[in-house]
This record gives sequence, structure tokens and C-alpha cells, in this order.
Amino acid sequence: MQFRTGLAATALAIGLGWAAAAAADPPGLGNAVYSPYVKSGITEVEVRGGRLTGGPETGASGAVIEFEQGLNDRLSLALVGEIEDAPGERRRLDAVGLEAVAYLGQVPKLGIDVGGYLEYEQRIHAESGVLEGKILLARQIGPVETRLNLIAFQPLTNKPGEGATQFGYAAETTLPVRDKLRLGVQAFGDLASTRSFDEGPGHFVGPMARWEFRPSRTAGEIELEAAFLFPVGATRRATDGQLRFEAEWEKRF
Repeated sequence: MQFRTGLAATALAIGLGWAAAAAADPPGLGNAVYSPYVKSGITEVEVRGGRLTGGPETGASGAVIEFEQGLNDRLSLALVGEIEDAPGERRRLDAVGLEAVAYLGQVPKLGIDVGGYLEYEQRIHAESGVLEGKILLARQIGPVETRLNLIAFQPLTNKPGEGATQFGYAAETTLPVRDKLRLGVQAFGDLASTRSFDEGPGHFVGPMARWEFRPSRTAGEIELEAAFLFPVGATRRATDGQLRFEAEWEKRF
């Protein structure tokens, strides 16, 4: 697939509203900063989540369980389950989905790698399905790696006030500090919706760490990530911060 064709297809998807960050929830809960790269033949199992600390929304959390298979160097598919835990309510499986990540190529002369993400998610509790899409960008400058996801989120509903397309982002910059350990800064946020450019719970930003290790030659590779993000803007009215975690196991079978 040529880069220009892939980029045009992704831009069209975004234009139709196929992209984004969890809209109704504070940005970051259960989400990830996706890489545009695909690992051919690799099976991955990932658990990630976030929990709000302090403020009126303290204790609210979200988690995602994902099973992914790299089909080739360009495409991976994954089954996804999302778990929600609101203050005063029982923890429950909130949605299931199917997602695809495709590596599209590199922008000539800029060194920016580009990928596309598309997910269909079916919310379980008498709610609509959702289309979610992302443009995945990554740039390596020396040892520093930066990732940016441009996101849009389209509920498939006719209910008044619930069908607006919502836009957001996820980003991180990391630097290796020792073998297999990277430190950096991570951010999640809502940008706007087609209903109002003033909507959205705001932004989170803060420090993060990622550690990769291999227990043995045959056990595959494990990646652990942790972050604490501080609220910015309107999000400060709801919480004092967000504690995030991610654990991933991958192996070639």
C-alpha cells in the first residue's frame, strides 16, 4: 500500500467521524497511546486501566482487556472488552469491540511514521454501538520517541443529544534512561465535539514510566507501564489526578 493512498483513506475516515477518545468519561481512563507499528506474527494480551483519585469523582475507574494478533507487517486485529466502575455502582463489563491497526508508511523527509486505527465497539447495557478511529503518528529523534494519536468518536444513535462526533488526542514522549526502562510524559485530552467546541472534561498530563523485560527465552516479553496524570482545565473540578497502569505480554507462536 502506498503511503499517499493510506493517508488519504485515513483522512477520509476522520472526516466522516471515524476516530477518538472515550467521550463520556474523563480522558485517559482505559485508553492508551497507540503506536503505528505492527508486529507480524506476534500475539499480545494487554490489560490497562486508570483510576481517579480525589475530588467528586474519586474512585471512578475504567479498564480494558485486549487480545491482539499481528497478521503481517501492515495489519493487526484485536478483540477488546471494556470494564467500568463508577462510584457507588457495581463494576461491570460495559462494552466489547473489534479493532484494527494498520501501518500506512512514513511521511517523506519528515521521518514521521503513520498508522490508522479503527474500532467498532458495542456497548452492552441497552446503549448504542460506537465507531472509533485514530490517526497514529510516531517520530524518533535520537533516543527520544514521540507518539501522537488524533482521535474521533462517533456514537451510532438517534437519541437527542447523544450523537455528536467528539474529538480528542493521546500523546507521549519517552527517553531511555537504562536498559529497557523509559521515562517520559503522557497526556490525554478532549478537543471538541460537533455540538460545541467548549465541551469535554478537559485534559490530563503527567509523568510515566515503561519497563520491558523477558523472563526467559521461551516465555515471551512483558511490558509494564505506570503513570500519574494531573488534571488540567475543567477536569480539575472532578478529580485531583489519575493513576494509570498497563501490563502487556507478547509472544511469537
